[in-house]
Amino acid sequence: MLAGAVFGALTLAGTYGWLRASLPDYSGELSVAGLGGTIEIVRDARAVPHIFAATREDGYFGLGFVHAQDRLWQLETTRRAARGRLSEAVGSDALPTDKLVAAFDIEAIAARTERQYSQATRSAIRAYVAGINAALDARRGPPPPEFLLAGMTPEHWEERDVSRVAGLLTLGFGDWRDELLRARLLPAISCDALRSLFASPADGGPATHPDAPPAAAAPAADTCGALPLTRVNAAAAEPLPFGRSLPASNSWAIAGARTKTGKPMLANDPHGPLTAPADYYPVRIVGTDFEIVGASRPGSPGFASARNRDIAWGITDVMADQTDLFVERLDPADPSRYLTPSGPRKFLTRTVTIPVKDAAPERVVLRYTANGPVLSDIDADAGRLAREQLPPGHVVALAGVQFPNGQPIMEAFAKIAAARDWPTFERAIGDFHFQHNFAFADRSGTIAMATAARIPRRGGDGFLPAPGWEARFAWNGHAYPADMPRTVNPMSGYVANANNRTLIGDRLYDSTAFEPGWRAARIVDQLGKANGADRETMRRLQLDTVSAEVAALKPVLTAMSPATAEGRAALAALRRWDGNMEIGAAGPLIWSAWYRATALALLEPRLGALAKDYLESNRPRLERLLAGEGGWCAPPECRAIAANALDAAAQDLRAEHGDMRGWRWGDVHRVRFRHDIFSHLPVVGRRIVASPAAPGDASTVNAGLSRLWSDDPYADVYGARYRQIVDLADPARSLYMIAPGVSGNVLSPWFGHLAEDWAAGRYFTLAGSAADLRKDAVGVLTLRPGQ
Repeated sequence: MLAGAVFGALTLAGTYGWLRASLPDYSGELSVAGLGGTIEIVRDARAVPHIFAATREDGYFGLGFVHAQDRLWQLETTRRAARGRLSEAVGSDALPTDKLVAAFDIEAIAARTERQYSQATRSAIRAYVAGINAALDARRGPPPPEFLLAGMTPEHWEERDVSRVAGLLTLGFGDWRDELLRARLLPAISCDALRSLFASPADGGPATHPDAPPAAAAPAADTCGALPLTRVNAAAAEPLPFGRSLPASNSWAIAGARTKTGKPMLANDPHGPLTAPADYYPVRIVGTDFEIVGASRPGSPGFASARNRDIAWGITDVMADQTDLFVERLDPADPSRYLTPSGPRKFLTRTVTIPVKDAAPERVVLRYTANGPVLSDIDADAGRLAREQLPPGHVVALAGVQFPNGQPIMEAFAKIAAARDWPTFERAIGDFHFQHNFAFADRSGTIAMATAARIPRRGGDGFLPAPGWEARFAWNGHAYPADMPRTVNPMSGYVANANNRTLIGDRLYDSTAFEPGWRAARIVDQLGKANGADRETMRRLQLDTVSAEVAALKPVLTAMSPATAEGRAALAALRRWDGNMEIGAAGPLIWSAWYRATALALLEPRLGALAKDYLESNRPRLERLLAGEGGWCAPPECRAIAANALDAAAQDLRAEHGDMRGWRWGDVHRVRFRHDIFSHLPVVGRRIVASPAAPGDASTVNAGLSRLWSDDPYADVYGARYRQIVDLADPARSLYMIAPGVSGNVLSPWFGHLAEDWAAGRYFTLAGSAADLRKDAVGVLTLRPGQ
């Protein structure tokens, strides 16, 4: 037995040692093909790469090289997803994504995209892809562990892969998943009740462009009641790996008149699922006459949030609705046709074959209407809508995923990186057809907020699936970035967005996805008080954990009368609490438990199991529901529901955590950095990276969203995976942070090394000459041109 244990230990140690050979070499000299001149990659003390190159093309080559060194699994899965080849690698579980990629015809979008590129963008993409492939060719030893577990081998990139990845963004367009959800909910409740569960003009908070006049537009056709929908039970499919997720991001710029130096400052923290690794990658590229510093995205040479030597920019989601579901009625005389406002039309069809690991290839017949691909043929949720909720003879099509001129996001980012001032930046975002608000600041003193998107001019309200045979719901073209509002050098001295409303009263931008405005209200309040601001001012605001939502619901708390001793003690604690979601306080835990219990008490009696479907991806607007909106409760009943929920929450907390004096938010609100593969393994899953306590919640500037209705209700699973604060007076002292680490290889010391620093609100700088950086570098790699 002892001999067997020793042999097992030696085998395990040998396997571990062999796997560690998958880590890249950060030091040395290499001759590589595709490089124009010698470049030096200096890894600073945190392993963040600083790429020193003479030309932009060589800088982009270096970017591709370090992406492949540190994020090879991320690159490979993204490339395969964009090609519709995930199932070939991981099996039938990936078929839903591959079918959508095929139906949206990402390949054709990529081909059209390439035709729009300028020569500068083509050169950047060519160099970036050459850098990826050079790193692949330079590898020695086994690939990272994920490849071995999946039985995959990393493959070379083509230049078109970058355009395919840009097209992959289409999977995250619009709110069509929410439309399917609302179609399931509507038969159980009234339309007023349904609308109260989503964003509406009733939500408080500021507008992104407060001085912009709304555009005149005809009233939208109401989709409520437009289709007969049968009631069903919960039947939601799993979210897509590349689909739209719960949004939360902050970005603002403050003018020199409000700063200590007289120069603008810009802050940005784009949020998303807290994954290991993050989808962002910090890097600095330095040339003789250029510099780019910030957040790159593996799979693209573009920088979403960054600075160069003259300007800084940051992004947030516009929260616009870029898609609609249309129910198409089959022609009773010929099911190969469907009805339109102008008469029957024939479906267009296309057949694709999707290879599947360990199974026969999947042959898929794709149908298309004038509105778009027939989603109910290939998507489980859309198929259920057609089969279970609509009369026979109907299918569901998705509008908004056709791009006649491609998806030129890379053209926009290449131009942004080279912009020198506001006019050149504004021209650059004209090519941006995804949807972002861009915060901007430059060294000359200009600050701005610009909305850039491709948004349909729809006839309907986009709230529910609409009948495709009725002309009143049809689209009439799109609005593009040149049509959209800009706020430049406002009198207030700042611009800001936190996924709040774009304009008040303009239905082009109205959607059901806008955040309520709690983060935006807090940011605007603090910026309005800022005079003589410096980096510390910006840091405190970016890390702010005071919830404006708590203040808004104080009247509800004041009016409550809990029936139990535990409930009364919890209420007293909430009344003393200032709404700061700090890790050492009990208030955030009581608040979150009460929020959880109240939402369930309001929704479950009328929605049943469907309540969980809704709560999986939405957070109810309690301040509206408890005021009686939507008829979920009458005012006296609302107060009783709120009080009873606090009684239940306090009793549950006591049963689980003991005496209230020991309750601390940080004990339960710990970060869960999720890995695609290892997080699903028992024991190992929660040990691959640190799980530090983190402040904040869904409504704070320093957001730390918990899935309150899950089995792990208080874990922090969604937040600012990247932070930057750019000081235009002294760009070299700008601040950055990434979570949980730089590398994507779980065996690397740089995989989760920044998790604790990120949770504690620390930052680092990205500056210095190559000579200075070498003093504390963890690696210096020189690449020379070769064959």
